[in-house]
This record gives sequence, C-alpha cells and structure tokens, in this order.
Amino acid sequence: MSAFRDPQAFAFTAALEGAFAAIRAEAAALGDDEWPEAPDSLTTVEGRYDERGWRYYALCGTPAASEAHRARCTATVAVCEAVPGVVNAGFSRFLPGTHLYPHQGELHGVLRCHLALVVPDGDCALRFGAETRRWQVGRCLVFDDTVEHEAWNHSGAPRDVLIVTFRPAAGELS
Repeated sequence: MSAFRDPQAFAFTAALEGAFAAIRAEAAALGDDEWPEAPDSLTTVEGRYDERGWRYYALCGTPAASEAHRARCTATVAVCEAVPGVVNAGFSRFLPGTHLYPHQGELHGVLRCHLALVVPDGDCALRFGAETRRWQVGRCLVFDDTVEHEAWNHSGAPRDVLIVTFRPAAGELS
C-alpha cells in the first residue's frame, strides 16, 4: 500500500486549495529572517546535504505557535483550525540544498497534508519507498509519514508548503 492518500478523500483539502492565494500571500509576507529552524530537524550527516536549511513557522498546535505568528497569518490559521482533527500546522520552507534523510514520523494515528505554496523548478520532491512525487503548486498531498520517507530541495530556490497534521476519522487512516 502506498503511503500517499487520495487528497480528495478528505473534504478539507478543497478548502485548503480554495484558500491557496490567501495562504501563499501570508507565507510570502514573512521575512527570510522570520522562519525559525525546524525544531525537530534531523541530524546532519557528514558528506550529505545540510538539513539545517529546513525552516518551520508554527501556526497552531505547538508552543512555537505564538500569538504573534497567529496574528500575522489569520487566514491560514482559520482554514487550518477548520480541519477536522487538526493536531498542528505551520509553514515549512526548504532552502536550496536541503535534504531530510530517510526517516519515519513518530505520531501514529495521524496523517500529514502538504499544500504546496512555492515549488522551484529542478530536483525538489518527496519519496516513500519507490514512489517519488513532486509538489504541485496550489495542490495538496496527503500521506502517512510513519512510513519511511525522505524529502529534498536540490534546486536553487526555496520550497514552501503549508503542513497540516490531522487525526483522520475512523476508516480514513488505512
């Protein structure tokens, strides 16, 4: 079974995609220095791409989702909080050269949704097993990140997505 799920199986993905322009505008309004390093970034391995290029701007569900962050991105927070079973959400940026090595998420019973905001040309993708997918601007990808996967941006420009972690309804996890 693929780790990827059909985004159309989740009603909220249409709302996320419908709010794409507002969400992308809020992310674009953030200054480069406002994107903190990802709090759970994986360990850098010598001789590999430097994953310190992963930035995460928390919006809900974690202590890092400050009132200041929420006030800067009200449209995004509203659509994320409307996701049934939302656990957390935030903007994720991969700077050029960022590579998250093969790993497995630790939150069982949840799925992840990525709404692609900015996807540069070039080698920028997400791999689960033998299946690799590129993000498509304005479209959602939904997947089970407890399956081993890796993600990278080997292009020359940043990649931005909105990540929403959610607890699916009974029967939606499989």
